[in-house]
Amino acid sequence: MVQRQISRTVTAGQQVVIYVMFSVITATFLFLTDIGTDQPFKANLIFYLMLLGSFFFLVIISFTTIYARKLGGEHSARFFFFTDTPLIKFIIWVPIGLFGAFAIALVSQNLGLDRTNASLISIGGSGLIMMIIFFITKSVLIPMVIHGFFNTLVIALREGILFSFTTTNDLVPIPNVGITTPQINQFLTDTIIQFSLVSTGEEMLKILVIAFVVLGIPNAKFKDGIAKYIGGFFALLIWTSFHTITGL
Repeated sequence: MVQRQISRTVTAGQQVVIYVMFSVITATFLFLTDIGTDQPFKANLIFYLMLLGSFFFLVIISFTTIYARKLGGEHSARFFFFTDTPLIKFIIWVPIGLFGAFAIALVSQNLGLDRTNASLISIGGSGLIMMIIFFITKSVLIPMVIHGFFNTLVIALREGILFSFTTTNDLVPIPNVGITTPQINQFLTDTIIQFSLVSTGEEMLKILVIAFVVLGIPNAKFKDGIAKYIGGFFALLIWTSFHTITGL
């Protein structure tokens, strides 16, 4: 019985580990291609540290028994976000999340607001959609994938790759890492970066903020009560503020 419980604890979240490993390997390769540049190198470094710092700090604290109990997920998993996700959940929730985030972005551009306020509504609204889906599915991978598709779609519209999208504002300010790889088409490079580094790093940072809030509230556990939703609120607030620095 104990052996089975330990097995579930170790194996739960294998998909998350593999995805993060893929992100690190891919981002490192692209990182090295622009090591001699200034802005792209710095931007890549920020997202790289965001991903690695958030993920490994969560891994470290999970091995402390009291923290593991507070942040534990279902099926004896040490991490509340370490939920292996069946394919059907991706098929259902990724299109729903992408449509919802894109709809909010479109509406925000037609409210008669200035660029800053319209962008904040677009960022906060799309982030809220992804956060709700995270709490419903209990999987961080689905918001990561939605986030990657959403950013890629906005870039494609902005660059006129799908069709011309002309407006006084972008749908939403997307962090531009600025990496160029001569061997790879620029849009393909942007797509890889959005999936492997930007969306992964930003969503992992949200998870770190949620964990920080849950740990900071006495007697709170992720599986019980409203602490996780309070954490989600602050994660969105910090994430939106982050975009006002890098994107607006």
